[in-house]
Formats: sequence, C-alpha cells, structure tokens
Amino acid sequence: MKFKFTDIIAVLVVVASLVHLIAVYPSLPAEVVTNWGFNGNVDYSSKSTLWVLWAVNAGMIPLFFIMPKIDPKGKSYAKVDGFYAYFRLVTVIFLAVMMEITILSANDPHRFNVGKIAEIGIALLFIFIGNYLPKCKQSFTLGIKTMWTLSDERVWNKTHRLGGVLFVIAGVVTLAAALFCGEKVMFVVTMVTVLGTVIVTTVYSYILYRKYNQ
Repeated sequence: MKFKFTDIIAVLVVVASLVHLIAVYPSLPAEVVTNWGFNGNVDYSSKSTLWVLWAVNAGMIPLFFIMPKIDPKGKSYAKVDGFYAYFRLVTVIFLAVMMEITILSANDPHRFNVGKIAEIGIALLFIFIGNYLPKCKQSFTLGIKTMWTLSDERVWNKTHRLGGVLFVIAGVVTLAAALFCGEKVMFVVTMVTVLGTVIVTTVYSYILYRKYNQ
C-alpha cells in the first residue's frame, strides 16, 4: 500500500493541529471541556488531555498502514485502495476538527453546539461509508464483519451492497435529525438508525449464509 496524496494532506492536518495547540496552549485555562452532555452539562479535564487527543489522531496515520500488514486478508486492501485512502483522510480530519472545537471552546463551553456538530459529522461519515461499502472486499478490519460474511465471499458482497444502502439512509436520517430536531431526539434517532443497520445486516448475512451453505 503506497503513501498517497491524501495521506500527505492528513499529515499536514496533524502538523497544523500540533502547531495551533503549541501556540495557544499557554493561554488556555487549566481545565478544558472534553464532554458535552445533552442536558447542557459539561465535563472538564486537564488541558494536558489535548496532547493525548492530538497523539491519538497522529497515531492513526501509521496505524492505518500497519493494519493491512497484520490483517490475514491484507491483500484485499489493494482492491479498495481509493476508499481506504479517503477513509484515512476523513478520519484524521474529523478528529482534528473535534480537537479544534475543544480548543476554541476552552473559555466558553457553550460557544458551539458541539452535539449537533458531532452528529452532522457522523451523518456525513455514514453517507461517505455507505457510498463506498459495496466496493469493500473481504478483510478482518474494514467492512461488516460477521462470522458469515468472513466465511463466504458471496455473503460478504451481498451484505455490503445492502449495508451501503442502509448506511446512506442512516446518514440522511441522522443529518435531518441533527439539523431539525433537539439534541435528545437527535441522539435517539441516531442510535435507532445505527442499531437498525447493524441488526438488519447481521441477520441478512446469516440468512444468506444458510441459503448458500445448506
């Protein structure tokens, strides 16, 4: 797996995030908000937690390259190289944005509606994944991994075609809830769509496996 242009962008995002953190760190309060509750309450942590958040994001880049090497079906990654490259970039950007929101909210915890921002990001991620999921080949890291999809490539392919549709629907519904509903309703809608997608694809993969392997 080669280092792509998208990976260069991911590295630049992580570097820019580090430069910003170093620049503003001395001016940050001793504690910053790291969790926003749906009831408006917030939880504080030491501002040193920001270094951990940055390190986690930075560590994702080498981890993404290690996974294909330790995955028993690592050769499958070459078949979805484009999707995997964009998935790496989107993940790094999402984590960097959430850290930036934490920094910018340090002196005003209610400056942003973090719940809605996070839900919008999750919704867009669902739509992105749904569009690429049907192209995903068998692996132990990416995709809808049940004992039945990993046991039969036919089951894997059909389950991922259905999963792609369901993830897009879940993303659209979650996005609508984030834009037009209150935070509690938004949370419930997200949980229902996610759990529904997981349950339907799992049951579907089992039914297909029984059909093909009677």
